[in-house]
Amino acid sequence: PGLGASALYSCDLDEPNYGKTTSDNFYKKQSDINEALTGAYLQLRNTWNEYALNFYFVGDCSTDDALKGSSDGDRAEVMELSNFTVYTTNGEVGRRWEILYRLINRCNDVIANAPTAQGDKELLARYEKEAKALRAFGYYSLVTTFGGVPLITAPMQPAEILKIPRASADAVYTQIISDLTDASTLPAKGEYEASEQYHVTRGFAKTMLAKTYMFRGDFDNAEKVLRDIVEVDKDYDLLPDYGMNWRPQYENSIESIFELPNKVYDKSIATGTNVPHFFTSRDVPGYQGYGFHVPTTDLFEAYDVDDPRQTYVFTRTGDRYIGDEQAQDNHQSATGFHDYKMTVPKAEKQGTDVWMISYNIRLIRYSDVLLLYAEALNEWHKAPSTDAYAAINIVRRRGYGLPTGTASATADLATGLSYEQFQQAVRDERAHELAFEGHRRQDLVRWGIYYETIRETAAKCSEWHEQMPSLYIIADYTVKGRHEVLPIPQRDLDMMKQCVQNEGWR
Repeated sequence: PGLGASALYSCDLDEPNYGKTTSDNFYKKQSDINEALTGAYLQLRNTWNEYALNFYFVGDCSTDDALKGSSDGDRAEVMELSNFTVYTTNGEVGRRWEILYRLINRCNDVIANAPTAQGDKELLARYEKEAKALRAFGYYSLVTTFGGVPLITAPMQPAEILKIPRASADAVYTQIISDLTDASTLPAKGEYEASEQYHVTRGFAKTMLAKTYMFRGDFDNAEKVLRDIVEVDKDYDLLPDYGMNWRPQYENSIESIFELPNKVYDKSIATGTNVPHFFTSRDVPGYQGYGFHVPTTDLFEAYDVDDPRQTYVFTRTGDRYIGDEQAQDNHQSATGFHDYKMTVPKAEKQGTDVWMISYNIRLIRYSDVLLLYAEALNEWHKAPSTDAYAAINIVRRRGYGLPTGTASATADLATGLSYEQFQQAVRDERAHELAFEGHRRQDLVRWGIYYETIRETAAKCSEWHEQMPSLYIIADYTVKGRHEVLPIPQRDLDMMKQCVQNEGWR
């Protein structure tokens, strides 16, 4: 069975369905539901099939921020994303579909069975809401990548699933909003037991709800939800130093809204993550990565020379981490840069398998929320308000290493900006604050400037010839209205006869 066979349910076509074969003796009590929920969380952390790796490849390498890096034939499916030569059989596109539908399937099991299981009804209701939040995350990640997708909200057998057509994007968004609204009453960050500290929270649910409204251009509702997070709940804050976000002692910090835990406690147990290994220089002992996810020169030059955040985005030849015997060597990087945020210093990998790195992946940070809040206020009122300035300036001050509560001539935006000027300032700030965290493609698509940005990038390719000769042909391959979504994986289309391909893909 191929990728499509495993994409929509937990087992392959030639195996019995997980829910079917265990329904008589599983999902009956609280511990069963807890185990099923754990299984849902683990769908984002499967070794060699981690969602985070795909999140960064799709989110950055198909934009102006990142080159795929390394040789063309090495992980060629990512090179296709970067070159806009994607086919419907692209492995990275299929991997996204597979991981997210596996997540959705596990969540459906929890949601369907938690209400009738024996145990603490309040706790079981919480498990159901967690599963709804995760299911919404899965569908949000699918609909913003592929457009309308098959909408599966209950456990099903393979034969049933294969008959389901694609739902409209509106229908998928309606389900996402419903799930996240229910999940918005989850406990706040810090209210879980220590063993559950990485579970999704009300802040995660509300953040995903706000992102959903933002993607749809519903700035009124987005503003209301974001105001609730920022002004009412106050579950989060920025760390005083931008760089703290990638240090092990600040894992699951006050700034972290959604984080994938990958701590290695025992080498004999396959915990940890291999994602950083893909993004590290190939030429330094103790690192020896694949050299993917390479920052572009354009991204580097977009930073103000006085913006210290660039220190935490780019590694350069000559950089040396505490405990290293030699400096970083990026001579195989087309731009001379590698990804700092995913580089784990050698000293922090001692005693662990290089493929099982003890490193938590921060998928959503509070600075993302503050910048969305500033954007929503400006877009809804068609002018920047005092609150909009306050939200963006808090992020800028911290980025420049200054106290967030004190006005700064260095960091603060000039007052009196027009709607258009503030809009551009927010977009620039998101590019600088969230660089290389997988958000770029989604931002460009929801702003409606994805095609134009890629064309502009291609127009600069005379400077980039040595970095990426294929940029000369990007302008010939990009098509407005097609590349804003990715193709539905062909193997799934072949099995799901009611589904149709996105326009322009074949």
